[in-house]
Amino acid sequence: MRTTTTLENVVTMVHGQSANHYDEIIPVRDMCFDALEQMTIDGKSFGVLETAQRLIANRLKVPFTYLARCPQDLQAQNLNYWLEQEARHRDTLFCRFDGSNLRAVFTQRYTAIDHMEVLTRMLEYGFDPAGEVHVSLDPQVMVLKVPEYRRQFALFGQDKIVPGISIANSEVGILALSIEAFYLRLVCTNGMIAETSVDARYKHISRKIMDEFPNVLEGVISQSQRGQDRFMISTQTTVDNPESTIDAFARRFQIDQEQAGIIKQAYYLEQGGTMFHIIQAFTRAAQDARLTATEAYRMERIGGAILGLVKS
Repeated sequence: MRTTTTLENVVTMVHGQSANHYDEIIPVRDMCFDALEQMTIDGKSFGVLETAQRLIANRLKVPFTYLARCPQDLQAQNLNYWLEQEARHRDTLFCRFDGSNLRAVFTQRYTAIDHMEVLTRMLEYGFDPAGEVHVSLDPQVMVLKVPEYRRQFALFGQDKIVPGISIANSEVGILALSIEAFYLRLVCTNGMIAETSVDARYKHISRKIMDEFPNVLEGVISQSQRGQDRFMISTQTTVDNPESTIDAFARRFQIDQEQAGIIKQAYYLEQGGTMFHIIQAFTRAAQDARLTATEAYRMERIGGAILGLVKS
């Protein structure tokens, strides 16, 4: 789900989504897979959600798409072999549940930072509960983008850019908790997530980010004010062959053919021969309904990475 709403409404949405969430430390010997989508834990049957399936496939070093196509008995054989290997060097696993479904499984090195905790810190910091928030929320990730309209600047004519803050988190290991600069282009509502020298991206093995939350936010807000010059330079940097340039960036950032096609479709909506138009192709592609929240977030970050390559 991707929408524009208020921070208060996001709190309500996340509260509802997490109503049946709970965590348990489970002895490995108590776990047994019947298939990729079903397992038994201490004699009780649980569904295995896709988020957990993908985590387990990664730990097995088996492509998820291959494992999903296998017959159920072969799935169970692979998965239970993994559990046997885990049992050799650890007694327990940290498991995250949604009711009667397993949504994620980690070693006990994992440190849980839930969406509600992030939202609470935002409110404690002083974000307005009634303030505008662009949110992407699904079982894998939460991405919040908070524009600060009072700091908007003009590129040319009525084309304006609004700086802001992006905060992304995953409760199921898809991405690290990240605080980054965000830019919203008003004419088309394209969003871009850009790197600054004070970005914070913390894997879920430490709670350090929670202690540093206010300082990181203030640093990113300060750094995001410097994006205007780089945007202006991108509008003046010409590109001889935009389609070839898009292909080159798609290869550089390991974008598959389907998503590269979405980027080119986005480019055709606003064609031009500058780096600014290349960046906009990626950020506009992030709005495509075919992309998951994680994929859309990645598109916006790639747009920001390309902006960072523009030479001053």
